[in-house]
Parts: sequence; C-alpha cells; structure tokens
Amino acid sequence: MLGNILPASIYTGHFGQSSTGPSPRLWGKLADVAMNPDGSGRLVLVTDDFSCMTGALSTGAKFDTGANHYDLHREDTTNHTIVIASDEKGGVLQLAVDSGAGGNEEIGIELGDQTGQLGQISDTAGDAHVTAFECRVKWKAVTTGATWTNGEFVSAIGLLGPGSNDGNVLTDTSGIPTAANHGIGFHVPADDANTINFFYEAASPQTRVDAISDIGAPVDDTFIKLGFLYNPAATDAKRISVYVDNVEQGTYVTATNIATATFPDAEALNFVAATKVITASKGVEMSLDWWAFAQVIA
Repeated sequence: MLGNILPASIYTGHFGQSSTGPSPRLWGKLADVAMNPDGSGRLVLVTDDFSCMTGALSTGAKFDTGANHYDLHREDTTNHTIVIASDEKGGVLQLAVDSGAGGNEEIGIELGDQTGQLGQISDTAGDAHVTAFECRVKWKAVTTGATWTNGEFVSAIGLLGPGSNDGNVLTDTSGIPTAANHGIGFHVPADDANTINFFYEAASPQTRVDAISDIGAPVDDTFIKLGFLYNPAATDAKRISVYVDNVEQGTYVTATNIATATFPDAEALNFVAATKVITASKGVEMSLDWWAFAQVIA
C-alpha cells in the first residue's frame, strides 16, 4: 500500500486514471506536504489491504489476535459473518448479513480495541495537521430482492469516534449515522440506497451534516473508491476535498464549516466500517478491499 501511495503519485501525472489502488490525485497532494525537503513533517500512515487476516473470523464476539487487530461487533452470531473472500484478489474482507437475520441487525469492525485513536482533525494552530483517508468498498445483495432500489440495507465507513462499533453505528430504520457517534466519512442511507453521502458529525447533541449528498451510486458487486483530504493550508473555501474514484468533487468543506459546532473539531477518530440490514429476511454483503489513513504531524 505504501509503495502505491507515494512514489507513483509523485512521478506520474495520472490524468483521468482510476486504478484499484489509492487515488493519485488525493495522495499526490499529501505527498507534496509529507516529503518537504526540510523534514518538518512526519508522516503517520496506517493502511490495511486485509491480506494478512487470519483465524476463524466468522465465530466469536471479537477477532483481535494474530495479525487482525480489529474489534468486531455483530448482533446475530448465526446469520452474521465476516470472512476473507475466496474469489477476490489481494485480500478482501466481507461483512455479511444473510436472509435469516431480523430487521435492523448490524455488523461492523473497528480498528484496535475501541479505545485508541488514529488522529484528530483540528483547525487549532499547532494541531491543524494535513489528514487523508480513502477506502475501496463494494456491496452485493445476498438474497434476490435486496437490490439497490428498495432501500433495505445501509452502511457507513470512515473515521468515527473510538467505541462507535457497538451495533449502533447506524440508526435503526433510517440507517443514518447515529447521533451518539461523532465522525466523518461516507454512508448509504435507507431512504435512497442508490446514494452515497459524505457526512460529518460532532459529538452529541450535535446533528449529522451531509456535506455532499449523492456523490456516487453503489453498483452491485462493483468497487468504488471513497476518500477525502483535509489541508489546513488550503484556501478557506476548500479545506476538505472529497474524491470518488480519483475524481475531486466540486463541493468542499470550508473553514467556516469546520469552525461550527456540528463539525468533529479536535475529536478522537478511528477507522470504523459497518452495515445494517433494515428489512427482515433480506441480506447485505459489504466488501472492503483496503483502507488508508495518513496524517502529517510535526
């Protein structure tokens, strides 16, 4: 993953390219900051392509031994499974809820033991660090009928508060990120499963903000790359830029947005991915190819 982020982004133009790896247009901008000749910045980089996952991941309440280092929550140990796909290249982790599950049942993963953090996004001088996140994800109906047009399942993936992965990452019925869990990232809501939204939310009692609605449409069994870059040195109008399949979106999170109470300013963030089936007797399968987080600190 590291080799696919920095060197290629620096030395190649990549006009219009969207490979299976990290998006050059996003990570190339990070490289410009991380590799300053004066060495003033230190790159903290955490990635996982799930190639080294081991053990019986479909059993037990958690898997956090060996090379895994994730916390797993699932509301039903019979109808919820987490496995390494046997028919995918490069290590793909599948979170699945099958058709035997009831309504509003959730499965999710969180890096670590629900207490640590990867970093924070802040606009405070001295703590305002360039931060990047990206993932490659896809969804597939487990049962006939659970399609993208009927809004029967929901998902969220991104940087959320430590301990968010408790079976309530996503609100029952609506599927929007739960108010108790602050964070920033991407979600598929129940009222329109053809839609991926980019959201942020400060700690409760603040409400979720869909900063960009409908930035992409999930296509059955087709990977999509979702990412964002926070650059405190960028123009006020473009402090956070969002990327879909290596394409920078035309709507941004501004300095004014970050300064409001609804943004998770200086709040602990960790990698979390979760999916929930809304309708009983339906199913969902969310596949994670890889994710990457980076922050440049002094």
